[in-house]
Amino acid sequence: MERTGSMTVSAEQFVVLVLSISCGVLGGFLLAHRGVRMMRGGLLYRLSVGLAAVGIALSLSAGFRILLADTILPDAFLVLALVVLFYIGYSAWLSAHQMPAEA
Repeated sequence: MERTGSMTVSAEQFVVLVLSISCGVLGGFLLAHRGVRMMRGGLLYRLSVGLAAVGIALSLSAGFRILLADTILPDAFLVLALVVLFYIGYSAWLSAHQMPAEA
């Protein structure tokens, strides 16, 4: 059922958009916190960067899904969010399991 002239947004799309924007804002607030900035390179800092980046990517995906439902753009932003999540998780895992340098 297609409507022309008016755009209806389902409750699910609205909730996803609001939650993803909240995720990005929370990550931004954590990055702005003095205690997190002092621990640059630590796990909390990396998680804050990941939270902000994933929130932004998911917000863009949800927004484009509402505005341009028939394009591949929303899925591209979801793939970007997954790549960012993988990178943050992998770098955190590497920093937790650093091998001593062999001489």
